[in-house]
Amino acid sequence: MPFKTTYSMSKNVRGAKLDESLKLELEKMILEGYHLSPISRSAMVKRLGIKSRSTLLLNSRSILIANAAAVQLEQAGLNSAGKNRRNTAIEQNAILQLKIDKLTAERDALVEKIAMIINGCQAKGYNIEEIMLPLRMIR
Repeated sequence: MPFKTTYSMSKNVRGAKLDESLKLELEKMILEGYHLSPISRSAMVKRLGIKSRSTLLLNSRSILIANAAAVQLEQAGLNSAGKNRRNTAIEQNAILQLKIDKLTAERDALVEKIAMIINGCQAKGYNIEEIMLPLRMIR
């Protein structure tokens, strides 16, 4: 079960310490994934225990949050609006090539098994032509 941490910032953490804790939380949220921990400014305010969202509006922090959110969405296979995105032609080709490789391996395994059955039948003296007749009629 993913863990959620909230820093209780009783002392006002600022500057480099806040940046470091922000980076750590963003890394955790990326690992937890979009469906468990979507990255947004309001979510960061809650997780860091900050009282004001304006602290995260600094250019460097807002860019950090936006980049982390983009990475998280990309890992989840979503576009920037959070909707499922269509695969590019290259991605579709890669997926289809994996399916082709898997099916080819399955076909080769089945052909090998049929060959083993035929060899076993021949060793016992059965008529192979008669046994394989139903397979020939299938097209």
